[in-house]
Amino acid sequence: MTNPVAILTATQLEQQPLRALLGDSYAGHELSWHVGGMGAGATAAATLKIIRDHRPALIVQAGIAGALPRKHLSVADTVLVGSDYQADLGAWRPETGRFEPFDPLAEAETVVCPYAEPLRGQFRIICARSANSACSPLPLRGSEALESMEGAAFFGVCAAEKAPFLQVRSVSNHVGDPRGQWRIPEALDALAQGLGILLKNLPDYNLSKL
Repeated sequence: MTNPVAILTATQLEQQPLRALLGDSYAGHELSWHVGGMGAGATAAATLKIIRDHRPALIVQAGIAGALPRKHLSVADTVLVGSDYQADLGAWRPETGRFEPFDPLAEAETVVCPYAEPLRGQFRIICARSANSACSPLPLRGSEALESMEGAAFFGVCAAEKAPFLQVRSVSNHVGDPRGQWRIPEALDALAQGLGILLKNLPDYNLSKL
């Protein structure tokens, strides 16, 4: 029997409409559902536990996120994340009043997802950054288009454990928008539909052999 596809969300709010639409089996895949908590630490711990306890054929992180400037993402756009890094890893320098990011260091480099490219026909693939303090005024780097709180930690653990992984996100807001302008229900509806498309179009990834 093929191992399940694990679906990880940060919150029950995000998981509820996804599971309501897809159930525990969809497009020929058995699904296992997990809530990991918000932020890098909770996500890393939850991801490692899922991989070691369940040995999923694939683990998918699904959630909402904020669009960063410059990249023309709109609310309810659903994308795959091709790379992610921890943008708030650094130090505030009182002598300059500025944040000094540590991302140029080898220990903080971007993690790439090698499993997203085969799905380019169904999804736009973007670069993302993660921040435990979402919507912080962090300096933009490279071509990142999306900000979440958990993606970099998820990518790091999956890559280290050699577990196939994907991250799918739907835009709920633009970073900097007042919270009252966030369109979370609309983004979650789009995310549920996007996750269904992903499951219907999954490449083999040798899932039956994992």
